[in-house]
Amino acid sequence: MKTLYLVRHAKAGWGAEASSDFERTLTDRGMKDAPAMARLVLERDGRPDLIVSSPAVRALTTAEAFAGVLQIPAFSIVRRMEIYERGAQELLGILRELPDEAESVMLFGHNPVISELAGLLGGRGAESMETCSVVRLDLPIAAWRDAAPGSGTRAWHEHPEKKHGH
Repeated sequence: MKTLYLVRHAKAGWGAEASSDFERTLTDRGMKDAPAMARLVLERDGRPDLIVSSPAVRALTTAEAFAGVLQIPAFSIVRRMEIYERGAQELLGILRELPDEAESVMLFGHNPVISELAGLLGGRGAESMETCSVVRLDLPIAAWRDAAPGSGTRAWHEHPEKKHGH
């Protein structure tokens, strides 16, 4: 059994330092939501074995906030440009390359692709993932290379508005 957490980056804006979409930073709300959602994951399920993230500033900052709460060193976050640039099928390809010793993996990305991946794996059509949403999928597989469309079951889906009533 493998466990996959799909996380959409926290709320981002267009600060003065953001000259491109790739460089967009988290808003104050995003900076609060990320650790709150990480605590929810930790309390509910414990910490994942591996974190993989888009290198875009808003996704990586969200992943680093989660890593801090989960007590995972930020330097161990695997950065994959394909998460920023490509579609759900390419993200499925990334999953299939994950090391099998990682029983649980948390992947940070962007809409619409992260929602499409959740739906593709869960066999339910695209999920609607708000900013800083976390979807847990359970995959009854022994090796990540066996991850396939419809192979996962959605265990839960949480987002800050649901948790905090924003």
